Amino acid sequence: MGRSSDAQPASGGTGRSLAARVFRPLVAVVILGFAVHLLLPQVASLQEGLRALRGGRWPFLALALVGSGLSYAAGAWMVRASVEVPPAWGRTTVVQMAASAAAIVTPAGVGWVAVNEGFLRKSGVDPSTARAATGLNMVLTVVSHIGLLLLLLPFLPTLQLPTISVPQRRVFVDVIAALGATAGILFWIPRWRKKTIELMQPILAALPGVVRDPRRSARMAAGAISINLAYGLALYGAVAAFGGVPTPFGVLVAYMVAATVAVIAPTPGGLGVMETALVAALTRLAIPAGQAVAATLAFRLATFWIPLAVGGFALRKARREDWV
Repeated sequence: MGRSSDAQPASGGTGRSLAARVFRPLVAVVILGFAVHLLLPQVASLQEGLRALRGGRWPFLALALVGSGLSYAAGAWMVRASVEVPPAWGRTTVVQMAASAAAIVTPAGVGWVAVNEGFLRKSGVDPSTARAATGLNMVLTVVSHIGLLLLLLPFLPTLQLPTISVPQRRVFVDVIAALGATAGILFWIPRWRKKTIELMQPILAALPGVVRDPRRSARMAAGAISINLAYGLALYGAVAAFGGVPTPFGVLVAYMVAATVAVIAPTPGGLGVMETALVAALTRLAIPAGQAVAATLAFRLATFWIPLAVGGFALRKARREDWV
């Protein structure tokens, strides 16, 4: 009886493992097909963009890869600045690549949080501080992205967010009401209230330490902003590889608008939605459709597909070396 009961969990575990190995690639194929379907109406003009590569513009594709790599260095910069005793540069950068890959294959970026929190713990940071630092990094990343977008967008009238037809006062009231209702629901249900408090306590506890050290706060903010600048550089290289480009400032705003739209996408890494938003944003900058499609595909190759593959190896190495 003992052997029989021991064998059943092993069989069940093997079945779940097999299902995971089959299900994940299947989901990836479906999502990829969806992305291609969204871009297909514009791929007919892709040839004119590809012809630009014959003119010797390949070095700009290398610039796209450099920008992609710098985004992980900027992420490592922010993580190192969030703790008093920063871990090693190289190790932190590798872990950021691993965390990025983990975030794509897990819902709501849970993998990013788990990898970075585990890394800080393994680096000697106590659990509460590691959780607080990871939470602060997430909050700061979102705030810096939205803040930088709102700061830059008014200076680029050719690329605007969709206008809202209802009066601004009504929009303000609706937003406040929605936030109030969400907060009320979170604190009305005991289990959600407990989880919300548990999540916010370490973050709030870590804020005084960060605020008391202006240099540390500045380094964290600079790291968060540098991530956006690195992706803007990658998109600039991708656009330049296929023809003329507007100002780097315009390309940066185009990326940030598209990235903002992709955040709410239900697909991993905003797959499909990010591509469509980028093509739309670039064409609003008077970039020909063929060049916009080619640049978008090159940008996503440099910032999504290649890092996803490399991040898988980085995650394997981080686990093997007991970094996470």
